[in-house]
Amino acid sequence: MKFIYGLAAGFLVMVATAALALGQTPKKTSQEDVAGTVSVLDHIWLDAAHNRDTGTMAWLFADNFVEIHPGGEIVNKTEQIDQIKDTSRDINEIHPDDIKVLYTSPDSAIILDTTTIRGVSGGVKYDGKYKVIRVFVKQQGRWRAAGAGIAPIMP
Repeated sequence: MKFIYGLAAGFLVMVATAALALGQTPKKTSQEDVAGTVSVLDHIWLDAAHNRDTGTMAWLFADNFVEIHPGGEIVNKTEQIDQIKDTSRDINEIHPDDIKVLYTSPDSAIILDTTTIRGVSGGVKYDGKYKVIRVFVKQQGRWRAAGAGIAPIMP
């Protein structure tokens, strides 16, 4: 009889432990983790653009990606990738500085940076510093670029 009671008590402990384990919420992503991730993605984005790495851009951009260029042109994912692979495009320098994370949540982030761009893209000459706002969203477990807007910083 003691054996049955011991077995029943062990079974109860297992069930209670499993119920507690299943009831726990997953570890939440901290704002610092999100900020660090999207800051790295900012660099990856610009490195890929500089190197005409359309594979990385296709991987990084969400399907509904949109970017507003300094002249007001709005491009989608396909158009942006086409511009990046355009051989008449000549970007000599492109890099972000002063990256500020403006907003984070577990599935979205907005950052602002100062990007230096020197070169020609789409017939437009870029020669200076630009304020760039970038929006990232978490889709199917990974961070993707959803959009950006670029404005020249007036001297």
